Amino acid sequence: MIPSLLPPHASVALLDDGPHLAESVTCPMCHTGASVTQRALDAGAAWQCVRCGQQWNAARLATVAAYAAWVVDRALTDSRMI
Repeated sequence: MIPSLLPPHASVALLDDGPHLAESVTCPMCHTGASVTQRALDAGAAWQCVRCGQQWNAARLATVAAYAAWVVDRALTDSRMI
């Protein structure tokens, strides 16, 4: 991810399954840690963020991640056209 290419209102859900990190997720809206793991999400779990109240599940997180990837791709494409 290249932070300088993202607009200030864009947020990204980072899900890292690497062995060096705990398998936990973060709210894409306010970046608060969640008490749910990636494995639980894969099994169909959902949670409500304690800070902003948004409800999340694997499908919604995937949608946010796809949109964030589109924003980065769009920014790269736009910067090449200048």
